[in-house]
Amino acid sequence: MMIELFFSLALFSQDVPVPAADVVAAEAVPVEDVAVDVGAFDTEAALAGVNGWLNGVETYRARFTQIAPDFSSSGGVLSIRRPGRLRFDYDDPSPLLVVADGTTVAIEDSALETIDRVPLRSTPLWWLLKPDVNLAEDANVTEVWQEDGRIYIATQDRNEEMDGTALFAFNPESYALEEWFVTDSLGYTTRITLSEVETDLRLNPRLFVLDDPEDNRRNRRQ
Repeated sequence: MMIELFFSLALFSQDVPVPAADVVAAEAVPVEDVAVDVGAFDTEAALAGVNGWLNGVETYRARFTQIAPDFSSSGGVLSIRRPGRLRFDYDDPSPLLVVADGTTVAIEDSALETIDRVPLRSTPLWWLLKPDVNLAEDANVTEVWQEDGRIYIATQDRNEEMDGTALFAFNPESYALEEWFVTDSLGYTTRITLSEVETDLRLNPRLFVLDDPEDNRRNRRQ
């Protein structure tokens, strides 16, 4: 149950306002319609820039703020070590800890003393953490547009194994990831905003390991 809650409603909220293609139709450009006139938004250049930034990140740390479907807010520290490794350290009093170890995403609830796992490839995080990111090939990119100083890329799972959609927001100059929204199949949207970003820093590999409670108990007995 915790897995479904995190990835359908919490990753990645009554509805949070999300920039919508129908609201900004003048700037929105379907991914298949590459701009040809000088003044138009260049979709291919935007995708190439975003792919280049994501593939260039080795280590990354930032503060994150998460707005949930009920408008409640939580925050913490996001750490990334590409490829495949990520950690959401939630501030107190949240009991959650989320760790991707390259293969699975584990969600620990310290209040319930549970750890649930899902394959990393079955979550939107895979599109950001895979070894060679190419959003147009990895996902079904349904819309790319620029609005209010950001590039927005709307995505769906190409294989329809993930429910819902993900919308990523990037800086138009550096192409750095600044925010993302995940909308579940019921239309509830969760917003993650990043700040205080640091890159190319040393991160302890143990950050991306989350042992099951049984393993911890076994190690204490040995």
